Amino acid sequence: MLTRRGWALAAVAVGAFLMAAWFSARSLNAVVGPALVALAAGWLQVRRAGQPELRTETPDYGFAGETATVSLDFDATPPLAATVRLDAGDGLEIADAEVETTVADESVTFDVTLRDRGFQSVGPVEVVAEDVLGVWEETYTYPVAREIVVFPEIHRLNDASDLAALHQRFGVGGRDRFDQLREYERGDPLRDVHWKSSAKRPNEDLVVMEFEANEEREQVELLAEADSGRMDDVAEAAASILSYLLDAGFAVGLTVPGGRVEPGAGPDHRTDLLTLLARTNPGTVGERRREGADVLVQGRTDEDDVRVTVGDRTVTFGQLSGDADRSGGSTTDADGRTALADGGRGGDLDGDRDGAFDDYRRAGGERR
Repeated sequence: MLTRRGWALAAVAVGAFLMAAWFSARSLNAVVGPALVALAAGWLQVRRAGQPELRTETPDYGFAGETATVSLDFDATPPLAATVRLDAGDGLEIADAEVETTVADESVTFDVTLRDRGFQSVGPVEVVAEDVLGVWEETYTYPVAREIVVFPEIHRLNDASDLAALHQRFGVGGRDRFDQLREYERGDPLRDVHWKSSAKRPNEDLVVMEFEANEEREQVELLAEADSGRMDDVAEAAASILSYLLDAGFAVGLTVPGGRVEPGAGPDHRTDLLTLLARTNPGTVGERRREGADVLVQGRTDEDDVRVTVGDRTVTFGQLSGDADRSGGSTTDADGRTALADGGRGGDLDGDRDGAFDDYRRAGGERR
């Protein structure tokens, strides 16, 4: 179809033609001829080019609050000047969803903010192609829908003394026996990086220490449930706690309303746990499951912060993460008595948490 510029040019050509016919002003043919040539050439260029082929690349998953790159790879011969528009679901945000570019054999990229936890969709794509003079345009719509699993945001645990009590209860060392060095893979905790060996590699690639599997790895059952409107907060707390426990050497199982992942360990298992939390909806779990949980994460509408129960003690997630705005500043024992939180790190399973939790934000194993 004609663009605004094309309609204007066509109007000029028709007007000039009518004036030439009425007044016999042959000099106006100098306007009519080039205008008709431009219109015809533009139409042929758009028609001959046809619809470009499109291949869409998106990450399989990411963490809430991160920015992901969506790549649109076109195959267009000859190249076309075009406006490319990318739509996304409500849980995603695109700062510049419309880009004026040249569609050829290069990628067009969009930065997409992963705003909300869940299974989010990218697409469709619309391309409005124009000829070089901008008088004709053709709109092509690609009904693509690529899914991105948005994991809950993971917070660093600054005061995990109550979780460390699990370590003391089960009496496990938290690490398996060293086996070998291997190349770094996405999802490996940074605490496993062997920095001395990595520094000797010419390409500055990281290598990590791999440990033999411990068949007697102790299991920890984590249960998360939430009232309406509190599931996102509970998912963040549960994701942070399970990442802490996995890094500590436990086999972690997770139960949520309507779903469960059996205890396990490793990058793929971490991804399975986070994927379950990404899709979890508000609700409660049966009493039998709740009684068998080692760590209980609950979000109630009448409470300001998520509550985490380990054994006979209940703390707020704000206390575990060191977020003063979230924490009520108190710890509740099983008999209902309230005492001030000690704020210490005495029971920390591993002092090297900064790098590991930064890695958890970027990774989560390979999606299956």
